[in-house]
Amino acid sequence: MVPSRFLLIFLANLMFFAGLHAQHFKYKAGYSGFFDNREYFNRYVNDQTIFGSRLSGELGYSFDENNCVMVGADYLYEFGSKGEWVAPDFIAYYHGHRNHFGLYLGAFPRHGNIGMPMALMADTFQYFRPVVEGMLIDFKTSRFRHNIWIDWTSRQSATKRETFLLGFSGHYQKGIFLYQHHFVMTHLAHALEHNPDERIRDNAGYAVTPGLDLTGISGLDSLTVYAGVLGSYDRLRGIYDFRFPIGFYGEAEALYKSFGVHGVIYSGDNQFITSGDGFYKAPFYSRADIYYQVSTPAIQGKVQCSFHFLPGVVDLSMSLAIRAQLEGLFRNRQSN
Repeated sequence: MVPSRFLLIFLANLMFFAGLHAQHFKYKAGYSGFFDNREYFNRYVNDQTIFGSRLSGELGYSFDENNCVMVGADYLYEFGSKGEWVAPDFIAYYHGHRNHFGLYLGAFPRHGNIGMPMALMADTFQYFRPVVEGMLIDFKTSRFRHNIWIDWTSRQSATKRETFLLGFSGHYQKGIFLYQHHFVMTHLAHALEHNPDERIRDNAGYAVTPGLDLTGISGLDSLTVYAGVLGSYDRLRGIYDFRFPIGFYGEAEALYKSFGVHGVIYSGDNQFITSGDGFYKAPFYSRADIYYQVSTPAIQGKVQCSFHFLPGVVDLSMSLAIRAQLEGLFRNRQSN
């Protein structure tokens, strides 16, 4: 973490130079508010209420239309936590793109850059880890897109363990045919001064799901279905060797105007994916989301009610999320 005083001084200097060279400087400002109440009564996932707001700001310099450097901060305030100061997440990254390729290098926002099924990456990442610290490379065409990224979550020290996540996602569409795959790996290594009970963990999850886009024959604004496999591997060195659970995974989503229904179903071996939603530790899990959303260029909002089906258990969660963002260029005063 960067000390707050240093961060404020740095941003103040950046704004001063923005005034001198306004035609090259850009800004981003964001707000994210969320209420997520999880009434869970199962042995796989703890019930909790996540309630808070995030503020973020970035200032940057555009060298040309393809290359820029941004710096800023992202701060979370969880309601009811007065006096429990948590340092803001530092943002500092290079973003460049040329032809079909793009690159992020540094500490950059997760939202809009990395998206995976919750079986592989739980939705709490957006609440508590909004900044990726590492690198992302992506490739996009009209039909195909693919990325690969690394997120360094803990640097090894005498007391801290080295951990990182590595992942990639691919999507393809031709006519009504859809295809997507995702992979995420978590590596948990030793601290420099580790005790004998500390074990290295190798863990990863993947999903391969072809599908169909039935929007054209449905009369809805959107209708997609996917069906494929969800799998993982897990090893705790010195305790047990690699395990390779696998199962069926299906997903469907329908949208009409601002109303939507989203569902997933899993059946197979008990999964243990450290970055994923704990519900998939069960041999059977199904989820149904009913939501209403609004979206403008600057503001997105979504209210959702979710039902979670496990053997012998039906759990409920409700959420409300609002995200607002402004961005633009500083105007050159001399041009007015």
